[in-house]
Amino acid sequence: MLAAAASAAAARVVPWHLLARGVATNNDGAATIGILAPSKAAAHRLVLRVPPKAAQTVLRLDYGRKVALGIFGQFGCRDARVRFAGIDRNGALLRVRLVLRPLAPGNAECLAIYPTFRLLSLERSDLGPGLPTRVSVSLARA
Repeated sequence: MLAAAASAAAARVVPWHLLARGVATNNDGAATIGILAPSKAAAHRLVLRVPPKAAQTVLRLDYGRKVALGIFGQFGCRDARVRFAGIDRNGALLRVRLVLRPLAPGNAECLAIYPTFRLLSLERSDLGPGLPTRVSVSLARA
């Protein structure tokens, strides 16, 4: 119990700003992944996976003060129900928690599965000293 409390206290909550979201242009497979881009050069890993308008948004980011974070998953028609539950940093790990809200009673949605994305900006100063070297993404049901 004490170790869990110490671990939670060591985590740093990271505020974020949504830059773009939509259907991804590159399929990374079944796993939901996160890619942190601390520079314009590193942002090209994100640009390869998103439509041109979203790519321009992430390339215009002020990388002196911010970093970009891309979240990619096979959410398909469920994408509108996926919400951020939080982002926090614990040491070298940036942890992104997503929640899949239940479908409202009486509603239906298609069953198509296709890649979707979200591009976020994070303030460098909110990440603390240094930058995370790993990103984990989890999805829970609400």
